[in-house]
Amino acid sequence: MTVPPAVPVLPLRAMTRLLAEMQTTIVGTALPLFDGRVDRFMIFTLLVRRMLDGGRPTPVLAIADSLGLPFETTRRHVAELAAGGWVGRERGGIIVHVGVEDGPVATLATLTHDAMVRFIADMRTIGALPAYPAPVRPYHWHAGLAAAADLMLSVASTNHQTHHDRLDLVLFSTVLCASNRAITLDPALSRMYAGFDIAPPEGWKRPVRARRIAATLGLSEATVRRRIDRLSEGPLEAVDGGLVPREAWLSSPMAQEASTASYANLRRLMGTLAAQGFPFGDPTRAYRIRRPEPASFD
Repeated sequence: MTVPPAVPVLPLRAMTRLLAEMQTTIVGTALPLFDGRVDRFMIFTLLVRRMLDGGRPTPVLAIADSLGLPFETTRRHVAELAAGGWVGRERGGIIVHVGVEDGPVATLATLTHDAMVRFIADMRTIGALPAYPAPVRPYHWHAGLAAAADLMLSVASTNHQTHHDRLDLVLFSTVLCASNRAITLDPALSRMYAGFDIAPPEGWKRPVRARRIAATLGLSEATVRRRIDRLSEGPLEAVDGGLVPREAWLSSPMAQEASTASYANLRRLMGTLAAQGFPFGDPTRAYRIRRPEPASFD
Protein backbone atom coordinates (compact mmCIF):
# COMPACT_ATOMS: atom_id res chain seq x y z
CA MET A 1 0.00 0.00 0.00
CA THR A 2 1.14 3.55 -0.70
CA VAL A 3 2.46 5.45 2.29
CA PRO A 4 0.42 8.67 2.72
CA PRO A 5 2.43 11.91 2.76
CA ALA A 6 3.32 13.10 6.24
CA VAL A 7 1.26 15.91 7.71
CA PRO A 8 3.23 19.18 7.53
CA VAL A 9 3.02 19.81 11.30
CA LEU A 10 3.48 17.75 14.43
CA PRO A 11 0.13 15.88 14.53
CA LEU A 12 -0.59 16.45 18.21
CA ARG A 13 -4.30 17.23 17.86
CA ALA A 14 -4.90 14.25 15.59
CA MET A 15 -3.01 11.95 17.94
CA THR A 16 -4.96 13.23 20.95
CA ARG A 17 -8.31 12.73 19.21
CA LEU A 18 -7.46 9.21 18.07
CA LEU A 19 -6.03 8.26 21.46
CA ALA A 20 -9.31 9.45 22.97
CA GLU A 21 -11.19 7.13 20.59
CA MET A 22 -8.92 4.23 21.54
CA GLN A 23 -9.16 4.85 25.26
CA THR A 24 -12.94 5.32 25.26
CA THR A 25 -13.45 2.06 23.37
CA ILE A 26 -11.26 0.15 25.83
CA VAL A 27 -12.26 1.81 29.08
CA GLY A 28 -15.97 1.65 28.29
CA THR A 29 -15.65 -2.13 28.18
CA ALA A 30 -13.16 -2.47 31.05
CA LEU A 31 -14.63 -0.31 33.81
CA PRO A 32 -17.75 -2.45 34.43
CA LEU A 33 -15.39 -5.40 34.99
CA PHE A 34 -13.43 -3.45 37.62
CA ASP A 35 -16.30 -1.85 39.55
CA GLY A 36 -15.83 1.45 37.74
CA ARG A 37 -12.39 1.96 39.31
CA VAL A 38 -9.92 3.38 36.80
CA ASP A 39 -6.92 2.88 39.10
CA ARG A 40 -7.86 -0.77 39.59
CA PHE A 41 -8.00 -1.28 35.85
CA MET A 42 -4.61 0.43 35.42
CA ILE A 43 -3.07 -1.79 38.10
CA PHE A 44 -4.38 -4.83 36.26
CA THR A 45 -3.09 -3.42 32.95
CA LEU A 46 0.38 -3.01 34.46
CA LEU A 47 0.36 -6.59 35.77
CA VAL A 48 -0.82 -7.98 32.42
CA ARG A 49 1.96 -6.04 30.71
CA ARG A 50 4.52 -7.62 33.00
CA MET A 51 2.96 -11.05 32.45
CA LEU A 52 3.38 -10.64 28.69
CA ASP A 53 7.07 -10.08 29.32
CA GLY A 54 7.22 -13.25 31.40
CA GLY A 55 7.67 -11.06 34.45
CA ARG A 56 8.11 -12.31 37.96
CA PRO A 57 5.66 -11.41 40.75
CA THR A 58 5.54 -7.66 41.38
CA PRO A 59 5.57 -6.26 44.94
CA VAL A 60 2.68 -3.98 45.84
CA LEU A 61 5.12 -1.16 46.58
CA ALA A 62 6.60 -1.48 43.08
CA ILE A 63 3.09 -1.30 41.57
CA ALA A 64 2.35 1.83 43.59
CA ASP A 65 5.63 3.46 42.56
CA SER A 66 5.15 2.60 38.89
CA LEU A 67 1.69 4.17 38.77
CA GLY A 68 2.29 7.02 41.21
CA LEU A 69 -0.40 5.75 43.59
CA PRO A 70 -0.38 5.76 47.40
CA PHE A 71 0.66 2.41 48.83
CA GLU A 72 -2.55 1.92 50.83
CA THR A 73 -4.72 2.73 47.79
CA THR A 74 -2.75 0.24 45.72
CA ARG A 75 -2.95 -2.41 48.43
CA ARG A 76 -6.75 -2.07 48.62
CA HIS A 77 -7.16 -2.36 44.86
CA VAL A 78 -4.86 -5.39 44.74
CA ALA A 79 -6.90 -7.02 47.49
CA GLU A 80 -10.09 -6.50 45.46
CA LEU A 81 -8.44 -7.88 42.33
CA ALA A 82 -7.32 -10.93 44.31
CA ALA A 83 -10.80 -11.41 45.78
CA GLY A 84 -12.21 -11.38 42.25
CA GLY A 85 -9.74 -13.99 41.05
CA TRP A 86 -7.94 -11.61 38.69
CA VAL A 87 -4.58 -11.78 40.48
CA GLY A 88 -2.91 -13.81 43.19
CA ARG A 89 -0.13 -13.45 45.69
CA GLU A 90 3.02 -15.45 45.22
CA ARG A 91 6.40 -15.29 46.82
CA GLY A 92 7.79 -11.91 45.85
CA GLY A 93 4.56 -10.14 45.00
CA ILE A 94 1.47 -10.13 42.81
CA ILE A 95 0.93 -12.03 39.58
CA VAL A 96 -1.98 -12.24 37.13
CA HIS A 97 -4.06 -15.40 37.54
CA VAL A 98 -5.97 -15.20 34.25
CA GLY A 99 -4.62 -15.51 30.73
CA VAL A 100 -5.25 -13.22 27.77
CA GLU A 101 -6.31 -16.11 25.54
CA ASP A 102 -9.30 -17.31 27.55
CA GLY A 103 -11.67 -16.49 30.37
CA PRO A 104 -13.00 -13.03 31.20
CA VAL A 105 -9.84 -11.30 30.00
CA ALA A 106 -9.87 -12.71 26.46
CA THR A 107 -12.59 -10.43 25.08
CA LEU A 108 -11.10 -7.33 26.70
CA ALA A 109 -7.58 -8.24 25.55
CA THR A 110 -8.70 -8.72 21.95
CA LEU A 111 -10.68 -5.47 21.97
CA THR A 112 -7.70 -3.61 23.45
CA HIS A 113 -5.43 -4.97 20.73
CA ASP A 114 -7.86 -4.22 17.90
CA ALA A 115 -8.58 -0.71 19.22
CA MET A 116 -4.85 -0.02 19.07
CA VAL A 117 -4.65 -1.41 15.52
CA ARG A 118 -7.50 0.96 14.59
CA PHE A 119 -5.55 3.84 16.15
CA ILE A 120 -2.43 2.96 14.12
CA ALA A 121 -4.45 2.52 10.91
CA ASP A 122 -6.15 5.92 11.33
CA MET A 123 -2.86 7.65 12.18
CA ARG A 124 -1.33 6.12 9.07
CA THR A 125 -4.28 7.19 6.88
CA ILE A 126 -3.66 10.85 7.65
CA GLY A 127 0.14 10.61 7.42
CA ALA A 128 0.69 11.07 11.15
CA LEU A 129 3.19 8.21 11.53
CA PRO A 130 6.58 7.74 9.88
CA ALA A 131 7.17 5.01 7.33
CA TYR A 132 8.53 1.80 8.81
CA PRO A 133 10.41 -0.93 6.94
CA ALA A 134 8.53 -4.05 5.91
CA PRO A 135 8.40 -6.63 8.71
CA VAL A 136 11.08 -9.32 8.67
CA ARG A 137 9.50 -11.51 11.32
CA PRO A 138 5.98 -12.85 11.94
CA TYR A 139 3.72 -10.61 13.99
CA HIS A 140 2.10 -12.00 17.15
CA TRP A 141 -0.82 -10.15 18.65
CA HIS A 142 0.70 -10.33 22.13
CA ALA A 143 3.28 -7.76 20.95
CA GLY A 144 0.45 -5.42 19.98
CA LEU A 145 -1.36 -5.99 23.25
CA ALA A 146 1.83 -5.14 25.14
CA ALA A 147 2.21 -1.98 23.04
CA ALA A 148 -1.41 -1.00 23.77
CA ALA A 149 -0.81 -1.43 27.51
CA ASP A 150 2.42 0.57 27.29
CA LEU A 151 0.64 3.32 25.39
CA MET A 152 -2.20 3.63 27.90
CA LEU A 153 0.19 3.58 30.85
CA SER A 154 2.51 6.16 29.27
CA VAL A 155 -0.35 8.52 28.40
CA ALA A 156 -1.60 8.37 32.00
CA SER A 157 1.91 9.08 33.28
CA THR A 158 2.57 11.92 30.82
CA ASN A 159 -0.72 13.62 31.68
CA HIS A 160 -0.25 13.36 35.44
CA GLN A 161 0.48 17.08 35.72
CA THR A 162 -2.48 18.12 33.59
CA HIS A 163 -4.94 15.58 35.07
CA HIS A 164 -3.93 14.65 38.61
CA ASP A 165 -6.53 11.89 38.80
CA ARG A 166 -6.91 9.09 36.24
CA LEU A 167 -10.70 9.22 36.36
CA ASP A 168 -10.53 12.93 35.50
CA LEU A 169 -8.30 12.04 32.53
CA VAL A 170 -10.77 9.38 31.39
CA LEU A 171 -13.72 11.77 31.64
CA PHE A 172 -11.89 14.51 29.75
CA SER A 173 -10.78 12.04 27.08
CA THR A 174 -14.34 10.74 26.71
CA VAL A 175 -15.75 14.26 26.22
CA LEU A 176 -12.98 14.92 23.68
CA CYS A 177 -13.87 11.69 21.89
CA ALA A 178 -17.59 12.50 21.71
CA SER A 179 -17.27 16.16 20.80
CA ASN A 180 -14.73 15.71 17.99
CA ARG A 181 -16.38 12.85 16.10
CA ALA A 182 -17.12 14.98 13.02
CA ILE A 183 -13.38 15.58 12.60
CA THR A 184 -11.98 12.30 13.92
CA LEU A 185 -14.03 10.11 11.59
CA ASP A 186 -13.27 12.25 8.50
CA PRO A 187 -9.66 11.67 7.35
CA ALA A 188 -9.56 14.91 5.35
CA LEU A 189 -10.69 17.01 8.31
CA SER A 190 -8.50 15.05 10.72
CA ARG A 191 -5.49 15.81 8.53
CA MET A 192 -6.49 19.47 8.11
CA TYR A 193 -6.69 19.95 11.88
CA ALA A 194 -3.85 17.59 12.79
CA GLY A 195 -1.70 20.13 14.62
CA PHE A 196 -2.07 23.09 16.94
CA ASP A 197 -1.39 25.60 14.15
CA ILE A 198 -5.08 25.68 13.12
CA ALA A 199 -7.87 25.24 15.65
CA PRO A 200 -11.03 23.51 14.39
CA PRO A 201 -14.08 25.79 14.10
CA GLU A 202 -16.08 25.84 17.33
CA GLY A 203 -19.19 24.78 15.42
CA TRP A 204 -17.67 21.36 14.73
CA LYS A 205 -17.75 20.36 18.39
CA ARG A 206 -20.67 18.19 19.43
CA PRO A 207 -21.64 18.69 23.10
CA VAL A 208 -22.19 15.57 25.18
CA ARG A 209 -24.24 15.32 28.35
CA ALA A 210 -23.06 13.83 31.62
CA ARG A 211 -25.64 11.03 31.48
CA ARG A 212 -24.30 9.89 28.10
CA ILE A 213 -20.73 9.91 29.41
CA ALA A 214 -21.84 7.82 32.39
CA ALA A 215 -23.70 5.34 30.17
CA THR A 216 -20.75 4.97 27.77
CA LEU A 217 -18.28 4.32 30.59
CA GLY A 218 -20.56 2.25 32.80
CA LEU A 219 -20.27 4.76 35.67
CA SER A 220 -22.93 6.25 37.90
CA GLU A 221 -24.28 9.57 36.71
CA ALA A 222 -23.74 11.03 40.19
CA THR A 223 -20.02 10.20 40.05
CA VAL A 224 -19.64 11.73 36.60
CA ARG A 225 -21.53 14.92 37.52
CA ARG A 226 -19.48 15.37 40.68
CA ARG A 227 -16.21 15.12 38.76
CA ILE A 228 -17.41 17.27 35.88
CA ASP A 229 -18.25 20.13 38.23
CA ARG A 230 -14.52 20.34 38.95
CA LEU A 231 -13.38 19.74 35.38
CA SER A 232 -15.67 22.52 34.16
CA GLU A 233 -13.36 24.97 35.91
CA GLY A 234 -10.46 23.86 33.71
CA PRO A 235 -10.29 21.52 30.70
CA LEU A 236 -14.05 21.25 30.04
CA GLU A 237 -16.60 23.88 29.14
CA ALA A 238 -20.36 23.68 29.67
CA VAL A 239 -22.32 24.88 26.62
CA ASP A 240 -25.87 24.46 25.36
CA GLY A 241 -26.41 20.75 24.95
CA GLY A 242 -23.67 19.52 27.25
CA LEU A 243 -19.89 19.60 27.55
CA VAL A 244 -17.01 20.24 25.14
CA PRO A 245 -13.25 20.55 25.67
CA ARG A 246 -12.14 24.09 26.43
CA GLU A 247 -10.02 25.30 23.49
CA ALA A 248 -7.90 27.67 25.60
CA TRP A 249 -6.95 24.74 27.83
CA LEU A 250 -6.24 22.39 24.92
CA SER A 251 -3.87 24.87 23.32
CA SER A 252 -2.17 25.93 26.58
CA PRO A 253 1.60 25.40 26.87
CA MET A 254 1.09 22.80 29.62
CA ALA A 255 -1.31 20.71 27.53
CA GLN A 256 0.86 21.00 24.42
CA GLU A 257 3.92 19.93 26.40
CA ALA A 258 2.08 16.81 27.58
CA SER A 259 0.96 16.07 24.01
CA THR A 260 4.49 16.48 22.69
CA ALA A 261 5.80 14.04 25.30
CA SER A 262 3.03 11.58 24.44
CA TYR A 263 3.93 11.78 20.76
CA ALA A 264 7.59 11.08 21.53
CA ASN A 265 6.54 8.03 23.57
CA LEU A 266 4.27 6.94 20.73
CA ARG A 267 7.11 7.12 18.18
CA ARG A 268 9.31 5.04 20.48
CA LEU A 269 6.63 2.41 21.09
CA MET A 270 5.76 2.18 17.39
CA GLY A 271 9.42 1.70 16.51
CA THR A 272 9.59 -1.23 18.90
CA LEU A 273 6.36 -2.66 17.49
CA ALA A 274 7.73 -2.38 13.94
CA ALA A 275 10.76 -4.42 15.00
CA GLN A 276 8.32 -7.06 16.32
CA GLY A 277 6.76 -7.52 12.90
CA PHE A 278 3.72 -5.23 13.00
CA PRO A 279 2.50 -4.69 9.39
CA PHE A 280 2.62 -0.89 9.27
CA GLY A 281 2.31 -1.04 5.48
CA ASP A 282 -1.21 -2.42 5.93
CA PRO A 283 -2.26 -2.30 9.62
CA THR A 284 -5.63 -3.89 8.85
CA ARG A 285 -3.84 -7.24 8.50
CA ALA A 286 -3.15 -7.15 12.25
CA TYR A 287 -6.77 -7.20 13.49
CA ARG A 288 -7.56 -10.28 15.54
CA ILE A 289 -11.27 -9.96 14.75
CA ARG A 290 -12.16 -6.68 13.04
CA ARG A 291 -12.01 -2.92 13.32
CA PRO A 292 -13.94 -2.01 16.50
CA GLU A 293 -16.97 0.21 16.14
CA PRO A 294 -16.62 3.66 17.75
CA ALA A 295 -18.06 3.98 21.25
CA SER A 296 -21.68 5.08 21.08
CA PHE A 297 -22.93 8.32 22.64
CA ASP A 298 -26.47 8.12 21.27
